[in-house]
Amino acid sequence: MASHWHDDHIRGISSVFDAATSSIFSCTAAVRSKEFEKILSSWRGTRFLPTGSGVDEISAILRELSVRRNDTRFPAPKLASSDKLLWQRQTHPVVSIKALSPSDAGVVAAIARLGPLLPKKDGLRRRLPGLGPNDCSVVLAVSVGNHKLLLGADLEVHVDPSLGWSGILETSKDEGKHDIFKVPHHGSPSSYDVRIWEKMLAQGVFAVATPFVSGRIMLPSPSDCKRILSHTQNAYLTAMPRPAKYRDSNRTVEKMVTEVTKKAHFVPSKYGHVRFRKSIKSLPTTAWQVELFGDATPMDDFIRSHSE
Repeated sequence: MASHWHDDHIRGISSVFDAATSSIFSCTAAVRSKEFEKILSSWRGTRFLPTGSGVDEISAILRELSVRRNDTRFPAPKLASSDKLLWQRQTHPVVSIKALSPSDAGVVAAIARLGPLLPKKDGLRRRLPGLGPNDCSVVLAVSVGNHKLLLGADLEVHVDPSLGWSGILETSKDEGKHDIFKVPHHGSPSSYDVRIWEKMLAQGVFAVATPFVSGRIMLPSPSDCKRILSHTQNAYLTAMPRPAKYRDSNRTVEKMVTEVTKKAHFVPSKYGHVRFRKSIKSLPTTAWQVELFGDATPMDDFIRSHSE
């Protein structure tokens, strides 16, 4: 599942898809538009910096789909859109994966923004520019037996009731209360709507957010974490959302860098993950077992460390 094409969400996904030979691939319905196909063909073969691009990943996946589905002229991913069932298993335990976004209006809005992304004829590209806001980001409602998970991707809140989280809250059918929540868009205020917590999440929901650090932008901020913790104390981070102080094993290099820059930091390269587990047979009210790996940490620990 590719929720959207930002590098921090899609990098490496084509390799995963190649290895998972029996898997299906799902992404936003916007990729089947003529505008998106034009973007793919225009950027294909363009020289990128080593960090790559979401276009490279999607192009590789579409090529692999063509190999796997050589019985059809139109191999395509499973297109995600509002209230669409993407996968289901009827045997015990019953499992379903349903897309809650993007809305039809979100797809149209994203397609309208594709035109300016056509590349120049020559030159080095860093990556395909991002589209903002993330109106086409795919939110998933996952049900396993009696247990429900809400994966918020990077969908943001929009004043237009047909876009973003408003589109989900206004139009989606009642999915019940979810007891696991992947907090959208790194916990930023742009993805917060109190109605998500009140209408879609169980009391004491187990929530997890991933950090984002770029220059002075560090998400979630301490105030973002406090806002999340006001809804649940069961909140976690996959890593501390702050860069490390610059250090170099070569003291000469370190001295030179610190002399010619105002401030130097390492963007965090070490991350962890948070694992929630419980028996399929357990009641929905049974607490999840939480396991932290790598640099993962409880959200309130980050707040305490920030105030020290």
